[in-house]
Amino acid sequence: MSIPIVLDKSTFQGLNYEDIIELHKYYIVNVTPLLVSEILGNLAKEEEDDRKLPKDQVTDLAKKMFPYNAYVNMNYKVLVEKSLTGEFTTADNRPFLEAKKSINTPTKKGMTFEETEEELSIKRWKKGEFDTMDEIIADVWRTESKDESVVKTFKTKFDHLKDIKIKGHKASNEEKFLNLKERLRERLYVEIEPIDTLNLVMDYFEINPDLRTTIESRWKNESHPDLKSMADYAMYCYEIVCLYFIGINNSLFGERLTNLLDLEYLFYAPFARVFSTHDKFLRRLFFAVEPKDTFFITLPNLKEDFKKFKALNKDGEVFDEPPVKDSETYRIWDSVFDMRLTRRLKPSAAELKRKEAELEEILNIAKTGKEGKFEGEADFVVKEMFMSPDDPCPCKSGKAFKDCHLAETKK
Repeated sequence: MSIPIVLDKSTFQGLNYEDIIELHKYYIVNVTPLLVSEILGNLAKEEEDDRKLPKDQVTDLAKKMFPYNAYVNMNYKVLVEKSLTGEFTTADNRPFLEAKKSINTPTKKGMTFEETEEELSIKRWKKGEFDTMDEIIADVWRTESKDESVVKTFKTKFDHLKDIKIKGHKASNEEKFLNLKERLRERLYVEIEPIDTLNLVMDYFEINPDLRTTIESRWKNESHPDLKSMADYAMYCYEIVCLYFIGINNSLFGERLTNLLDLEYLFYAPFARVFSTHDKFLRRLFFAVEPKDTFFITLPNLKEDFKKFKALNKDGEVFDEPPVKDSETYRIWDSVFDMRLTRRLKPSAAELKRKEAELEEILNIAKTGKEGKFEGEADFVVKEMFMSPDDPCPCKSGKAFKDCHLAETKK
């Protein structure tokens, strides 16, 4: 068992290699495309005498991205569009990926996934291999991340929210945000006509003109009580950018360009059960946004948890659950899984053997099964991944793959 987690760059950089090994034992790491871009952006940094070369910095960060228990989420821009067209409805607090193919057989139906372009790039960077396109993308990212005019342009897109102001300043920031959030929703869903709000959303996210008519027709012709029921994820993302503007407009947030860039991490919070940042701005906005069924954990809490776990694990023992009850990770696991019940329902040896046989069947179907569309939940999901011998072993022992189970995979 594991729980999906989204980390922003501040938490990712704050965890050392040993911490990352512990992280993958208890969490499924949902890697956002933004994190990949920020890591590559270091490639365009200027060289400094007292620091590692930019290429070496990117290599070191890439080595902390393991292929097992980790996925690169589909880009939020694609998901906003699919939310508006009705192709994507709910995130369900788990990574959302683009399947290579769907398989539909008389016994089972499922999906297979290949490595994404981001995952293939990370694999190269681990070996210190960078191509011309990497350098171009890094330069563009670095340039755009310093373009302060972006914030000015951002502020021009919210004339319809300029008059939402705090009355009185005695309330706490949390109370202020609650009030501002209520006023925002009144403005978006009551005071403005739905079709006008829908166009504001499509304008902000620069929806393809060819799709806009289709999306407008969907609102007019389908029976939806409100825009959130029609396009919940798109509206969630739009509320985030609106709240940030209102925060700026009420002097609750600064106008740093990095704040605007970091908003994107919150777009991926619905695709995890846990969100972590060491950035004060992003933390405040997380609690204002309140992503559904998503816990928050701080970087210091993660590091303290992993310190406790490592202290108990001197012999390379693999634990089925967080081994210290007095830890934030265990409390999250208990909230999600109900650990007492989970222990009582622990499978027998016979059940485990049956599961192993079922896994072999699934792997065979994934290779040989005929492609075919299906409705409803998949019976299985298979993700292809290619591991370096130096990556930590998927058995969660903490040892390198080459020193653990690599030999068995060659039999």
